[in-house]
Amino acid sequence: QFSGAAVQEGSADLTADEKLSLKRAERKRAIVPLGMLKADGSSKRFYKAAGVQKVEMDDPRTGGRMSMWGLTLDGRQVRTPANKLLSLPCEMMAMATALEFDVQDLHILPYTMPMTTLATTAIDQICRKPVREHAIEGMMRAARQDLICLRSKDQADLIDKEDKSWGPIVDWISKRFNQEVFVTRDWLNHVQNPSLVDAIEQDLRSRSDWRLTALDQVAGTTGSVMISLALCEGFINAEQAVRATRVAEEHQAEMWGMVESCGLGGHDVDEADLRARLSAANMFHRLLPNHFR
Repeated sequence: QFSGAAVQEGSADLTADEKLSLKRAERKRAIVPLGMLKADGSSKRFYKAAGVQKVEMDDPRTGGRMSMWGLTLDGRQVRTPANKLLSLPCEMMAMATALEFDVQDLHILPYTMPMTTLATTAIDQICRKPVREHAIEGMMRAARQDLICLRSKDQADLIDKEDKSWGPIVDWISKRFNQEVFVTRDWLNHVQNPSLVDAIEQDLRSRSDWRLTALDQVAGTTGSVMISLALCEGFINAEQAVRATRVAEEHQAEMWGMVESCGLGGHDVDEADLRARLSAANMFHRLLPNHFR
């Protein structure tokens, strides 16, 4: 092993292979690969502090240069599981990601880091054309049978709760896309308005990889593209999205009581996980600069 001045003084005595090996070792020490973290949370914390730094990168949309904000751990740059630089569109997003690392205790728990998950998904996955296409196709399948368009046909109190929670979102979607939203109580024979479906697909395809990543997570978590769009564009907040997603569950809990966590999960665990996911996606949306729409 060599260091700083020693390398410069003795560099003339090194072979080409030794110099290359030395450069690789120095580069390896200067980065932190997230791919080494274990999903089960058994990886020990190995850093003292997380930080952010401004980085210049190639802009794939224009071919020019753009400023991004990278995450650092003890001054070392962090790379995604696909070995790409973990860089975010603005300083506040990078700081939110750094905070997730800073609050880790003795072990690093990836499932408590939703902002980091969204960022690495955007950088490693959604940027790939086949993955992006798969995500859009999945959201369009959900849009055709959207949760908030499939209403209960019995239990008057549940019907009333669905109408109050979902009705405003449906009205907003109708105005947003200037199309009628078909709502039904006959789930098996439901067909959504084709013009609305086309308009939603066109909107999704116009989104940046960053925005689409958050839209996809919310749609997959809630079962509703309409809730995802309403959250993305600020018509509802994260708590309202949670309530809209859990109408049926909360109705059942009122009737039969809540199943609390007993080591195997329960209503309270599910609700906490949902709230964390939607809150992170909501923050992700709010912090994205306009040109990353």
